[in-house]
Amino acid sequence: MNQIDFTRPVPRLGLNRAEVAVAIGVSVGTVDQMVQEGFLPRPRRWHTRKVWLVSDIVAAMADWPDDGLLNHREGADDGDDWRASA
Repeated sequence: MNQIDFTRPVPRLGLNRAEVAVAIGVSVGTVDQMVQEGFLPRPRRWHTRKVWLVSDIVAAMADWPDDGLLNHREGADDGDDWRASA
């Protein structure tokens, strides 16, 4: 008979909105804003449940610029660089 070993850690593949916020160090409102602005992916949906795949979050964050790169580009608009204050 197959038994589940509850002592063995199971990797998290999906996170809810509050867990995404904790994982990246922002508020849940900021998560919503980041999704709206395209800096985080939209969640996946199963019935009424919304879940972000950890792999999607990691991939999205890998595309974010390094801190300061926008400010050092010629002609960069400092007023539009929200990442420096996040």
